[in-house]
Amino acid sequence: MVPGIAGTPALAGRPGGTAGTGMPMGAAGMMAVTAGAAAPGDDMFAAERQACVDHINMYRATMMLAPLKRASPELEKCSDDGAKMDGDSGQAHGSAGSCRGLGGQNTCPGYPVRAGGTITTTLTGCLDQMWAEGEPPNGTQACIADRTGCFLMHGHWINMSMASYGTVACGFYKMTNGRYWMNQNFGR
Repeated sequence: MVPGIAGTPALAGRPGGTAGTGMPMGAAGMMAVTAGAAAPGDDMFAAERQACVDHINMYRATMMLAPLKRASPELEKCSDDGAKMDGDSGQAHGSAGSCRGLGGQNTCPGYPVRAGGTITTTLTGCLDQMWAEGEPPNGTQACIADRTGCFLMHGHWINMSMASYGTVACGFYKMTNGRYWMNQNFGR
């Protein structure tokens, strides 16, 4: 497990599910999607978002899983808002389940861009660490049920490889200290 990052289980959309936040998944538990999100040409993180989706799909292809679609600009804006909320609070997964239709969340919390690196290389390095958690030894469902043990060790891998997911919204936030908080929100 990578210290400081943990996935949230795929509970969104299930009756009574909390998406790992403790908040019920209802209208009250949804973050408002900001109207008038930036057009794709105005998105300062457009290349990083595409690299995020492509990198996750590269790993999914190794398991013969369908590729994830890149989320709408509105959901990407919601993921950005969640990354800002989490980055400002320093609380990973505080925004999990906040974007309508998205539940499982992986987080790269406050990563610096190293000398000679880019936001994309920083992000893909984080995604590589998450994938390296590997498949849970006792199966995915048993691991999700063991939220304080197995899921902490394999949750990112589970979210990235969940066959029922069809979309991902990659969110980015440049923190005041110059580091980047990057969330990946998964949904059907």
